[in-house]
Amino acid sequence: MVKGKAMIKNRRKKDILNLIISLIVLGILVLVMQVYFFRIDFTAEKRFTLSENTKSLVSSLDKDLYFEIYLAGDLPHGFKKLQKASIELLDELEAYANVGIKYALINTADIPNPKQRNQMYEQLATRGLKPTNLQERTTDGSLKQKIIVPGIIVHDREKETSVHLLKNVAGLSAEENLNHSIETIEFELTKAIRMLQNKQAKNIAFLTGHGELNEFEVADFTASLLQKYEVDRITANKLLNSGKKYSTLVIAQPRREFSREDKYQIDQYVMNGGRVLWLVDEVAASMDSLQVKESTVAFYKPLNIEDQLFTYGVRINPDLVMDIQGQLIPVQTALPGQNPKFTPAPWYYSPLLNAPDDHSITRKLNVVKAEFANSIDWVGENDDMKRNVLLTSSDYTRLEKVPSIVSLEIVNQKPRPGDFAAGRKKIAVLLEGKFNSAFKNRAWKGIDRKSFKAESTPTKMIVISDGDIIKNRVRGVGKNRQIEALGYDRYSRKTYGNRSFLLNCVDYLCDNEGWMHLRAREVKLRMLDKTKIRSERVFWQVVNVGIPLILLLIFGLVRYFVRKRKFARS
Repeated sequence: MVKGKAMIKNRRKKDILNLIISLIVLGILVLVMQVYFFRIDFTAEKRFTLSENTKSLVSSLDKDLYFEIYLAGDLPHGFKKLQKASIELLDELEAYANVGIKYALINTADIPNPKQRNQMYEQLATRGLKPTNLQERTTDGSLKQKIIVPGIIVHDREKETSVHLLKNVAGLSAEENLNHSIETIEFELTKAIRMLQNKQAKNIAFLTGHGELNEFEVADFTASLLQKYEVDRITANKLLNSGKKYSTLVIAQPRREFSREDKYQIDQYVMNGGRVLWLVDEVAASMDSLQVKESTVAFYKPLNIEDQLFTYGVRINPDLVMDIQGQLIPVQTALPGQNPKFTPAPWYYSPLLNAPDDHSITRKLNVVKAEFANSIDWVGENDDMKRNVLLTSSDYTRLEKVPSIVSLEIVNQKPRPGDFAAGRKKIAVLLEGKFNSAFKNRAWKGIDRKSFKAESTPTKMIVISDGDIIKNRVRGVGKNRQIEALGYDRYSRKTYGNRSFLLNCVDYLCDNEGWMHLRAREVKLRMLDKTKIRSERVFWQVVNVGIPLILLLIFGLVRYFVRKRKFARS
């Protein structure tokens, strides 16, 4: 009896000692967790891991941020995933931030009065969020319309900006578009935060003096740039002497030759680390001429910058890219004397360009509309340079040398595969690294030997062989002037990816910290095989329902026999 009491007493002491040790270890772990903050992401693509740039951004914030999430309410499954991903990212941002990051879910459908609800939608539209009309299939098979606002308003009590979460890339399914929306959440939200925190906007310059597109012809793109940048229009001689440091120079479809002095100014701007977005046509051809008559002549019109671009590593060829994958235009097909009848026909001189999916500028981008584009070739070898292709024609391409006659009659000709066998041609390219000066080893009195640089610091440029990519249509004059959206096609009523592509180009050229790499983040879409689900439905139902019950039964039996044996021995 005494021995039993002693055993019970020793066991109690041992239990108390174990409890004290456990509490001490737990306390030490809590202290360590407060000092050393870490998280472990077990996903293959690290979808819950913030980039170092994002961590640095939120840790340097000096104002509380507020996020109004309007993607709320009774949502379809895909949109619930998008909402959840947004909230999870905001929780991650809050974990690394030194200021408050607060968010609220706002369901516009909770407003019972239809008039007030419509006023709310109009107010959100003025703030930058566009409501989306969603069609949802109910259980009885009918379609139900629902208006959602897939966006977030970000503000710091003083300034605000909007984030449109839902991406809509032509050619992708609804699931793929939602997945792409989830992929870009970190990029879009940090972009909004940087816009709010940006105290000194970078300067963008449009070059003038060589017949470039005027301010109205680039008005749509300029308006988009002004949301983030300061925009000027300058001549070449002010590039280095204006007192401003221009992050990017945009050369938009020049029509007159460049003087040697202007080439020198641009060259030294590049040598000093400047970035350039070239949009250059080497062939003179215009759709405006075809509106007056059925044919026009396309001819080579050099701009005296061919040697400069050649030195940098590219050559724009004097040809026209014709592509079976072209924009549709209305063609008169009625017989003489009959009422006019217009039929859509592919216009081979207006290719719809493909964007590779492996670069942050072009990932998940809509096709880009071009017009009378030229092909681009790489030239030379430079170990200090990295080269990427951003836009190409389709596999069914034909190159037409100039001079040549461009006629509307071509739409009536049935294309033969053998006539479009040139393969993909480069239309837009990116060059990054160190460039050699176009004036290196040249004897010219205009070179300032004291400040002249023969090799650039690491920089980058984008060369696009079609100036029409940046050109928006202008209708009317004076007070009646109307600016159409960049990339908008009046006939098909489609808006192509021109604006997004060019904005990505400027953002990439101005990006010194690597923010644009967030656009290349990939979250794999692991889709279920619907055919397999239908054919093996019963099997998987049995597996999902039966196996857990069998495992539970085995566990219960094992536990029963273990306890029986233990207490029988006691």
